[in-house]
Amino acid sequence: MKEKVSGRALGAVRALVLAVDTGSLTAAGRRLGLTPSAVSKQLSRLETELGARLLERTTRRVRPTAAGRTLVARAQPLFAAFDAAGDELRAQQTDVSGRVRISAARAFGRLCLLPIVARLAAEHPRLAIDVVLDARRLDFIEDDIDLAVREGPLADSSLTARKLGTAAVHLYAAPSYLSRRPPLRRLDDLRRHDLLAIPSASPATDVANLRGRDGRRLGVVPRLRVNDLLALAALAEGGLGVAALPDYVAEPALDREALRLVLPRVTLTRIPVHVVYPSRRHLPRRTEVVLEALRSLSV
Repeated sequence: MKEKVSGRALGAVRALVLAVDTGSLTAAGRRLGLTPSAVSKQLSRLETELGARLLERTTRRVRPTAAGRTLVARAQPLFAAFDAAGDELRAQQTDVSGRVRISAARAFGRLCLLPIVARLAAEHPRLAIDVVLDARRLDFIEDDIDLAVREGPLADSSLTARKLGTAAVHLYAAPSYLSRRPPLRRLDDLRRHDLLAIPSASPATDVANLRGRDGRRLGVVPRLRVNDLLALAALAEGGLGVAALPDYVAEPALDREALRLVLPRVTLTRIPVHVVYPSRRHLPRRTEVVLEALRSLSV
C-alpha cells in the first residue's frame, strides 16, 4: 500500500499555498509567523516526501511547477473551508448571537428569570433564549441545557456554579385571613391557625417541623398542601391560611397589599440560589452575556 502524506506535511502544504498566493517565501513566512528559511525547509521536506518539485525559486519570487499547481488547486478549497469554519467558531465565541437554553423552577423562572430574558431579548436582537420551567433538575446533556438556576444545596460537584444570592423564607398571610383569626405574635400562636405547605418541602421550610420557644415541635399539621410555590402563594392570597414562602415569591403580593409578613423576626431558612453549568472553559459569548445578566438578580 502506498504511504500517505504525513500529518506534519499539512503545515508545509499550507506554506506552499501561501507562497503561491503571495509569490514570496518571505510573505508566506510572515503570515505563518516563520522565517523565510524555515518555510523553505518545510517545502524542501514536502518535496522529498512527495518525490516531486513543487516550486521554482528565484532570488525575488517563487512560482509553482505543474505538480505544485496540482497540489495547490486541491489544497486551496480545503484550507479555505477550514479558515471559514474557524472564523465562524470565533464569531460564535465573541458575537452575542445564537441560542441559549436555561432551566429553572417555575416560581423563580416566572418571577425572577423572565424579566431578565425580556431585557436580554431587547438588548441583543440576534440572541435566542429557551426557558425551561421545571421542578425537576434537568440533565444538561439529555435535556440540552446550557445553564440551570438551582435553589438549595448543590449535589453535583462536577458542575461549575456561581452564587446568585440567598432566598429568605418567611411566613405570610392575607389581611382578610389575619383580620378574622387570633393574633399572631409568636410561633406558638400558629397552633390556632390554618397552615399551607408544599408536600415536598425540605425540613427547614416544612411548617410541620416548626418549633416553639421551648424548642419543641409545634405539632401543627398543614390544612392544605400544593406542590407549587405560585399556587401556594395564591392560596395564601385567597385567605386560606399562613404559608411559608421565599420572599421573592411573596414580594409581588406584598406590593399589592394582598399578603402581609407574619412574625417578621422569624426567618425559617435561607436558601442558596446558584446558576450552574458543565464547564467554565470556552463558553460562547452568548452564554457569558446571560450569565452576567443573571448576576444582577436581587434574590
